[in-house]
Amino acid sequence: MQKQKKSKLIVIGIVILLTGYVINQFFKSNEQKDRIIKHDMMIGVCAKNKASVESNNYEKLKTHEDIKLELQTNETFNKLFKECEKEFKKAPKDFRAKWNYKAKWDGN
Repeated sequence: MQKQKKSKLIVIGIVILLTGYVINQFFKSNEQKDRIIKHDMMIGVCAKNKASVESNNYEKLKTHEDIKLELQTNETFNKLFKECEKEFKKAPKDFRAKWNYKAKWDGN
C-alpha cells in the first residue's frame, strides 16, 4: 500500500513537470515566432525601400503575410530581400538602427 502511494506521487510529479515543460515550450515558441516576424518585417522594409527607388509596386506590402507572399511570387523582391539579409549579416546593429520596422513600416 505504501509503495503504491509513492508510485502514485512519483507519477503525479512527473505529469506536473511535463505539463510545466510543455507550457514553457509553447511560450518560447510564440516568442521566437514574434522575433522572426519582426526580423522579416525589418528586412522587408529595407527591400521595399530599395525597390521604391525603381517603382511603387511594393506599396501594398503592409503585413508579414504580404511580405511572405511577395517573396514567393516575385523574383525581384526576393533578390532585394536577400541583399538586405546579407547587409544585416555584415552589420546587425547598424542595420537595425537604419531599418527598424516599428519606425519605418506603415502597417502591422
